[in-house]
Amino acid sequence: MDKRASLEQVVEGIPDGTTIGLGGLSMNSAPMAYVREIVRQEKRDLTIVAIVAGMSVDWLIAGGCVKKVISGLVSFEGLGLAPSFRTGVQSGLVEIEEYSEDLLICRLRAQAWNLPFIPTKAGLGTDLISLHEETGTIRAEVDEVTGEHYVACTRLPVDVALVHAHSADELGNVRVDPKLIWMDNEIVNAAERTFVSVERYVEHTEVTAEPHRTTYPHFMVSGVSLAELGAYPCSCFPEYGHHTGFFQSYSSAASDPKEFATFFADRVLGPETWEDFIQSNGGDEMIAAIRRPSV
Repeated sequence: MDKRASLEQVVEGIPDGTTIGLGGLSMNSAPMAYVREIVRQEKRDLTIVAIVAGMSVDWLIAGGCVKKVISGLVSFEGLGLAPSFRTGVQSGLVEIEEYSEDLLICRLRAQAWNLPFIPTKAGLGTDLISLHEETGTIRAEVDEVTGEHYVACTRLPVDVALVHAHSADELGNVRVDPKLIWMDNEIVNAAERTFVSVERYVEHTEVTAEPHRTTYPHFMVSGVSLAELGAYPCSCFPEYGHHTGFFQSYSSAASDPKEFATFFADRVLGPETWEDFIQSNGGDEMIAAIRRPSV
């Protein structure tokens, strides 16, 4: 079965109110091409699960797509705060459900493994437990046999996972190359459906020749979409780095609501296709600047 689909086709199949797990780690390998299309299609009332995120969540909030964010951290790292996320949460327009990375990963694993909860020592003695006392999504418990204290992390259902990777074949066998070093697999394992944007398509024979390089086999993947530089303005190691200039311009524009509205409309949403978006944000000159020397 050919699982190739355009960015537009994948996003059309995501209804309002969906719980979406976003891949990437802060400024690395976020599925930005999918995210931009979600904003362009004006999806609404989304719950976003993102273990450590940044620009991806900020675009979705700026586009009015988000009801709730479930995360451990949303920031631009050394380039500052995520402005739309901060404004949305502080104003009460966006609900934040906060966990540590480990607590959130344990909740995703409980869902993936079909268990009522996963125990961990993380979170003991912190205020995170009391934050969730009402819902009980995480709770401090004591083992009746050993007397040991632990935190029970309950299931976190995810409707759709969106991640970015280096390549895939037409059947949906996906490679992250080199080996995955962050937590996308936790989101993929917990999700009902997974869609992957990729830098390139490869032949199926190439995949079968080196099956050990497959990160997500076809039976875990609902669809794959071609999106060269699909993580931009974030990085996709080792092929290209993040675009510092875009992050800086975005944050600078965010200091004034009118300026930011113009920036977001022109620089993010205005270009018709993903390829047009890349060209309008620097094109070949920008690409040459962020490409890794070895590529």
